[in-house]
This record gives sequence, structure tokens and C-alpha cells, in this order.
Amino acid sequence: MRILWTINSLMPKVAAKLGFESGHAISWVDAMSIKITQFDNVSLAMATIANVNKMKIYDLDGVRYYILPMNCDKIDYWLKIISDFQPDIIHAYGTEGKHNILLFNHTDLPIIVSLQGILTEYQHHYYAGIDFSTMLRFTALQDLFVPTGFFSGRNSFIKRSKNEQRQLLNVKYVEGRSTWDRVSSMNINPNLKYYFCPRMIREPFFNQEWSIDRMERHTLFVSQAVTPLKGLHFVFEAIAKLKKKYPDIKLYVAGYDRLHPTKLRQKLSSSGYMRFLKYLIKKFDIDDLVHFTGTLSAEEMAIKMASVNVVIIPSSIENAPNSLAEATIIGVPCIASFVGGNMDMLEHNTEGFLYCYNEPNMLAEYISRIFESDELAQKFSTTTKVKYRKKHDPDILINTLLNIYKDVIKHENKQ
Repeated sequence: MRILWTINSLMPKVAAKLGFESGHAISWVDAMSIKITQFDNVSLAMATIANVNKMKIYDLDGVRYYILPMNCDKIDYWLKIISDFQPDIIHAYGTEGKHNILLFNHTDLPIIVSLQGILTEYQHHYYAGIDFSTMLRFTALQDLFVPTGFFSGRNSFIKRSKNEQRQLLNVKYVEGRSTWDRVSSMNINPNLKYYFCPRMIREPFFNQEWSIDRMERHTLFVSQAVTPLKGLHFVFEAIAKLKKKYPDIKLYVAGYDRLHPTKLRQKLSSSGYMRFLKYLIKKFDIDDLVHFTGTLSAEEMAIKMASVNVVIIPSSIENAPNSLAEATIIGVPCIASFVGGNMDMLEHNTEGFLYCYNEPNMLAEYISRIFESDELAQKFSTTTKVKYRKKHDPDILINTLLNIYKDVIKHENKQ
């Protein structure tokens, strides 16, 4: 079987070849590609866009990579890729990129789309409970230009959601991982055939196991905090309520310290949301409690998760976040907002806690319950570790995906 993946980010090894930063690599794609190339009867290629002036082709570790210019508005690029690689099926990871639209409209090959975040729905939740007057108060001129500003960020979501709708209306098959993404995608196109396939999680998260003896007590971890919809502002409010009861409480936030940028580029890209977060830190007097980890590799992320007391997924909307899957595989106690696909990933009171994202009082309550009871923390850990290591077993998932491809091809051949 010859499989062509279209993706929205450069894989790390290709970025290194081009001398670029890899940025936010699609971790599950990287993990899946390593697994799928172990099959002798499978050939894999990936196509993506980057800041290059002409199409580049690389063969690395059993995968052929096609790198297209950013403004790839010519069908010639795709026709060349199809002629060169001759795929049996095309798998598009994500729906918001414009570069897929030409391909979808000019090929009769079977196409399946992998659902990530459904931006058509995400854009409604972008502000995460922050009122208009607050946004105006903390918005500066550069917010009009950075992609994570209050208004520019949501406008970016709206624009990309239009590409998403066009793509979903032009395909027959989608692959997702939650009730929420199935309902949301079929709300755009009721005729879609939906396949369920959880994300493949990278090996370092299977190599770590949380334990009470290993954890740093009264510590919390949040994996993303760039935009309002990730909900960090409500986490700040929750820890402010807990700091008197737990003077040693700490919140670890993955990524570089966006609240105190040191490089000119970071300062210029600082958004109104970051200024709002700085205001909350001062208001709640929690500066000493918030710690940014710096950029973490998969190995470092897994070690960090395994060392904390609680992982929090506080977003105003999510599909089925990898960070929650990673945390449950490690077995760290989790608290997640009751939104999107989170409720498919964590059973309330049995595997962790779910709460309404804009109720920091409830978040603080659930944090306190886990802090106070090692027995409860251990129960959550044991339950999730057993269940989700099986759910995300790489051998099961790769066979699930290959069977999906076979079914799509079989279905297309009947038509």
C-alpha cells in the first residue's frame, strides 16, 4: 500500500535538513510514521509547505518528503507528487490548511481527513470567558498583527475555519477520536463516513510511570498557555484560592516564559492575553508560584508530568488533547474541563475530575481533594494507566489505521 500524508508542519528531521526550526511538530504523526514504516508492504510519503522557493524532495529513514512553497497555488505541484509517488490513498492531517484544497478538487484518489481541532467550533470559545472591556484594556497595537492576539487570534480561527468547511464538504471520509469531533464534523457535512482511531502517543510517555513517592507534592502542570482558550487565567485564580492552605503550591507551565520575554522577537510577539496574565499574577500575588519550564522534548515532558501531583487541562474547548492522553498513560492524576472530547477521555470521579472550565472554585476544590488524599491519587493513577496504555497501544493503533485505509479503498472501488 502506498500512502501519502499531507501535514501542516515540518517534521523535525526535515526541518533540520532545511536548517529551519521545527516549531510545533505534529507529535502523533511523527510517532505513527515511525511505526508504519516498519511494515514491508507499506510505502509512506509526506507533503507539507515551508518557506522554500521551489519544491524539494528528501528521502529520510524510509519516508519520502515533499516540501512545497508556502504559496502553493498551482495544481502542478500536487500532480507532480501524485505522478512521482503514485499513492493508493491520501490522508490529510488537519483541515485548516489552504494547501489541501487544490489537491482535493483535482484528484480521484481516495482521501481521508484526520480531524484535529474543529475550528468552526473552536472560534466560538476563543475568548474563554474574558469580557470585551478586559480585552480592550489589555490590547496593544501589536495585537493586530500577532496571531495570538485577542482579536487577531480569533479572526485567524474564523478565516481558517472557512478553509476547514470547504475541505470537509469536499471529502467523503474522516478519521477522529471523540464523540465531539464526530458530531462537529458531521454538522458541517452530514454525509461523511466517520472512522474512530485514537492518537498514537510517543514512546517516552510509555517509559515513565507516576508514583506517590516520586512526585513533588502540591505541584500542578499545564502543557499549553498561548491563547485564551487554553484557560490559564482560570488556573491562576484557582491557585490564588489555594495558596494560603498550601504555601508550597507550584504551577509549572510548559514553554518559554512568555510573561517575561527577553528576546526582541518574543517582546514584539507578546499579546494582550500575556499582559492580562501578568496583571492577574500581580493581582493575586502568585509570581513566586508560577514557573515556566522552557521548551521541553518528549522525554523531558514525560519526566516532568511524572514528577507533579496533578496535570490540569483547563481549556474552554478541546477535541481530545494529546496532553491528557500522555498524562493518563503515565498515570498522573488529572483534572480536565468538561468540554469537547475531554469527557470521552476521562471518567469523572473514577479516573480523574471534570469541571466547568470557567469555575475556578471547582477547580480549586478538585485540586485540594487530590492534594489531601494519596489514596484517591493512587486510585486515579492505577485506573488510567491500565486503561489508556491499552487504548493507545501502538501495535493496535497502527493496525486500526491500516484497516481504515483498506476499508476506504475497498469502498471507493465499489463505486
